[in-house]
Amino acid sequence: MPDKPVTSSAPQPGLFRGGLPVAFAIGVGLLPSLAEAQASGEELRTAAAVRGLTVEQAQQRTPVRLRGIVTFFDESLFSRFVQDETAGIYLRDSTNMPPLTPGQLVEVEGTASPGEYAPIVVPKRVRVVGEAPLPTPKPVTYEQLASGTEDSQFVEIAGIVRSVQPLEGSQYHLIEIATGGGRLSVYARQLPVKRTEELLDSTVRVRGVCATQFNHQRQLFAIRLMVPRAEDLVIEQPALKDPFAIAARPIGSLLQFAPQESFGHRVKLAGTVIYYQPGKALFLQDGEQGVEVQTKLNEPLQVGDRVEALGFVSQAEYTPVLQDAIFRKLAAGPPIEPSRLTPDEALQGKHDCRLIQVAARLLDRALHGSEKYLILQDGDFTFQAYLKQAEGQDAFATLENSSRVSVTGVCQIEPGEWSAGENWRAKSFRVQLRSPNDVVVLQAPPWWTLKKVLWIAGALGFVALAAFSWVVVLRRQVAERTRELEIQIQERQRAERRREIEQERARVAHDLHDDLGAGLTEVNMLSSLAKSPATSAAEKSRYLDELTETAGRMVTSLDEIVWAVNPRNDTIASLASYFGAYAQRLLDLAAVTCGLDVAEDLPDHPLDPKFRQELFLAFKEALTNVVRHAGATQVWLRISVQSEQLVVVVADNGRGFNSREPKSGADGVPNMTERLKALGGECEISSDAKNGTTVRFQAPLPERLL
Repeated sequence: MPDKPVTSSAPQPGLFRGGLPVAFAIGVGLLPSLAEAQASGEELRTAAAVRGLTVEQAQQRTPVRLRGIVTFFDESLFSRFVQDETAGIYLRDSTNMPPLTPGQLVEVEGTASPGEYAPIVVPKRVRVVGEAPLPTPKPVTYEQLASGTEDSQFVEIAGIVRSVQPLEGSQYHLIEIATGGGRLSVYARQLPVKRTEELLDSTVRVRGVCATQFNHQRQLFAIRLMVPRAEDLVIEQPALKDPFAIAARPIGSLLQFAPQESFGHRVKLAGTVIYYQPGKALFLQDGEQGVEVQTKLNEPLQVGDRVEALGFVSQAEYTPVLQDAIFRKLAAGPPIEPSRLTPDEALQGKHDCRLIQVAARLLDRALHGSEKYLILQDGDFTFQAYLKQAEGQDAFATLENSSRVSVTGVCQIEPGEWSAGENWRAKSFRVQLRSPNDVVVLQAPPWWTLKKVLWIAGALGFVALAAFSWVVVLRRQVAERTRELEIQIQERQRAERRREIEQERARVAHDLHDDLGAGLTEVNMLSSLAKSPATSAAEKSRYLDELTETAGRMVTSLDEIVWAVNPRNDTIASLASYFGAYAQRLLDLAAVTCGLDVAEDLPDHPLDPKFRQELFLAFKEALTNVVRHAGATQVWLRISVQSEQLVVVVADNGRGFNSREPKSGADGVPNMTERLKALGGECEISSDAKNGTTVRFQAPLPERLL
């Protein structure tokens, strides 16, 4: 926690001398001692010493200990500035930093850092030790601020207010002022007026901290002044209470030679609306003069309305422009008639920002951002006509290239190189269209032209020659390709058969390993236990019984594997016979009656080993479920072929079960379903307490035998 502030209304001894920072008096005298201190790793004691570091020196994190006055502090604006008797410095955010206010005297301990523009201090500890008056601001010019040397310094400058608006998500107002050779952004909590519009066009004097804005290459691109107190924004010359009370000037008089005219304050113009883009631009025309009015207002206006505009005159690319303007509608009126021009007349530069109409031939259409534009040609000159449209719309979709069209819109000159005299012509011009109706088709493009006829004749000749050549080449290619395909088919058939044989061998090896391997391991273990002298007679008898049971299972498994791979069993009749024998043998042991219903017209269709084994394992799972869970006294086995599908049905008269609510750990039904799915078939189960359970396996017969 910082120490309790010591309130003091007098300046701290030695902090400032005569109201000016000591650094301004000693100049570069600090640099040798700075270099020595930095080289030795000693503490830097002044803001000027930190600011004098190069990027490489600042990267060494030299310790810093400063004592200065808070000139501006607001975390929401990422602004933390302290100024001592030598200079101002920026503090990086820190969890150890208490909330500060301008006028507090603080001690800062930390390290130097290159920052993102100028060197800064990364504080480790900030302690409030008292209060003191803010330093005397340094009077500066725009050029000094634009150089970046006044970064973080408490400065003073005068200018004319161009715009005022609340800063979104903040308690500050953003004020744009014009001064000297440029514009500044001023951030102030309180305004010296009740209504923001009263501040427009006022001459103000601003005291604040210069906060630069910079890019990722450490290059300055904008300047802000952060105003710490209400008294630091002072009106020197207030604006008129009724700004529209001044006399309107002719549009053509803007920036003309006038020795008695003052420059910088707002002027009033009157004219007729020829184009309006709400919140961005308004074009006015009065007689033979036009002007672009840049405005943020969104008030509704129509082409033909008579309006007054109040704004700041500025130089544009060719004719003056009115910036930061406001306007008011005087009356509605008819639209102005456009001046009909040739491109050469438009290039003379006398119709810039005026409504014109030009006839030309359409070369093409294109897209530039949200603007659709037409590329037009008249004689040897090419120009463009633009129209801003909503996303996804194309008002020019029906226009055909080579059409002769008339375009109406605002003329905008691109001057290029200027030279005096009547022979000068602008580099180019563009026409800003107002709506799709500003484009009128005068003449549709001709269909039969010499160029098209020559193209069609040439294309037909080329197609005929290419077709003849292609027929000859194609016959040769077909014969060659036929031979290649025959060879490829034979090779693929051999490779496919080898692959299938390898898969079958791997499957048999896998079954032998899983079934017989595990059984042999169990036989070996039981034999060892039966032979062990430590085994009692009762245990030996039990082990021998288990050995006998295991051997029986192994014989059954071996029989199943041999049956699956034996080529003599590759028929549906053999499968039906084996299924019936297996069912009777298993069900007799369980004292369950087995009924067989095997169709007599089973086709002589071959079945590959994999098909037979997968179907048998599913069938075996169904019989096992009957013996273990059904409590049945009778089972029916039905085998038939229906619509090229082998159908095996196992039905019992047991207690049934709810197939929609599988029990935890019960894998029988999913296993049967997956095996039939692997064969391209399906497993259907119906069960209830009265009728028992019916399991129906259905799988398409394989196309060929392995």
